[in-house]
Amino acid sequence: MITIEVFGPGCSRCRATLAAVEEAVRAFGGDVTVVHVSDPTIMARERVMFTPAVRVNGEMKSTGRVPAPSEVTSWLATAAAAA
Repeated sequence: MITIEVFGPGCSRCRATLAAVEEAVRAFGGDVTVVHVSDPTIMARERVMFTPAVRVNGEMKSTGRVPAPSEVTSWLATAAAAA
């Protein structure tokens, strides 16, 4: 199972990142859990300094920008190959 965490308070870029991740997950079709973290306390504890941020299976993949769905799909493929 792959876990993707999307960190962001809910701004337009954070919503766009969540949409890109969800689109990539639908295209990927594997066993993927998506968690949206909007609590600033949790983001601080996880040392997320710039949002939106995306972490896949505990590895930070993107901070401060909206990734393309194709980029997220490649992260998913890499995570699936490592499992």
